[in-house]
Amino acid sequence: MRTRFRSLVAAVAVTAAALTGGALAAAPASAAPPKDIPKLSVYSDNIGAFGDHDFCRGAFNVRLSSPKRGVTRVTLTSFGFTGNGVGWAKNPKCKLLIGTNFTSAIAFNREDFFPVVFGTKRGEKVTHDIATGSGLVQLGLVPYAANSPVRVFQGYGSGYYYIAP
Repeated sequence: MRTRFRSLVAAVAVTAAALTGGALAAAPASAAPPKDIPKLSVYSDNIGAFGDHDFCRGAFNVRLSSPKRGVTRVTLTSFGFTGNGVGWAKNPKCKLLIGTNFTSAIAFNREDFFPVVFGTKRGEKVTHDIATGSGLVQLGLVPYAANSPVRVFQGYGSGYYYIAP
C-alpha cells in the first residue's frame, strides 16, 4: 500500500513538472538572464557597419529580450571590428550611433538613439533598454554616423516584429 502511494505521489509530481515546464519542481537558485523574445526578423540578426575613423568596420549581432513588462532590451554583441592606418593603431575603437525606431501600442514611429563603441575583441556587448510597452511591436535598428549633425546611415539595418511581454 505504501509503495502505491509513493508511486502516485511521484507520478503527480512528474506530471506537474511536465505541465508547468519544471517551474514548480525546480526554482532557480539565482536570477536568470531574460530569455530572448521570439521575433520575426525582416533582414537578419547580424548587421555590418562602419564607424567614425580610419575606415573602421565590422559586424554585430542583435538580440532582443525583456527584463520586465513593457521593456525591450536590445543587446548588441560584436564580431570584432578592424580598421586601417596609424589612427586605428593608436585608437582601435570604432564608435557608432545606433538608432532604433519603433511603433507599438504606446508610440508611433518613436526614435531612440544610443552610442556604441566596439574594439577588436570579439564578444564585446552593449545593452540598451527601450520602453516599448506590451503587445505587438515593430522595431527597426540602423547604425548611423556618430560625428555628423546629419543622420547618415553607416550600414544596413534590420527590422523586427514581435510581441513584447
